[in-house]
Amino acid sequence: MCDREQTAVVKIPLKVSQEAEETLDGQSRICNWLYNRLLNHANNLKEQFYETQDSEIAKVLYTERGLRNLLPALKKEKPFLKVVHSSPLKNAALRLSNAIQSYQKSRKGKRKGKDTGWPRFRSWNRGWFSLLYSCLKFN
Repeated sequence: MCDREQTAVVKIPLKVSQEAEETLDGQSRICNWLYNRLLNHANNLKEQFYETQDSEIAKVLYTERGLRNLLPALKKEKPFLKVVHSSPLKNAALRLSNAIQSYQKSRKGKRKGKDTGWPRFRSWNRGWFSLLYSCLKFN
C-alpha cells in the first residue's frame, strides 16, 4: 500500500512512438468502458437496494472495494480486459467507488464543500481516461 505522505505527482510530457500511443489510447478506452460498465451495474444495484434494502447489495455498492471485487469475474466474461495491467483497471473501479462514497457523504451532510451528485457516464470524446498505476517506487 502507498504511504500517502510520500506520494508525489509529477506531470512529465510523454513522447512515445505511434505504436505506443495507440496502445495507451486503447488501454485508456478500455478503462473508460470499464468505468461506464461498472456505473451501469451500480445504477442497477442502487435501484435494487432501494427496493429490497439488501445488505449484500449495499456491500458491493457502498463499500470502497465492492465494485473493484467484481473485476475477476468480469475479466473472465470479457477477455479483452486482460490487455490492460490490473492496476489501472482496479483504480478505475476505485475511482467510481470514491465518487459514490462522496455522493453518500454529501447526501448525509458529512462532506465539506459543494454537494456532489451521483456519478455520470464518461464520454470518450471528453478526453483520455487516466491510466493510474499504483505505487511505482523509484530508488
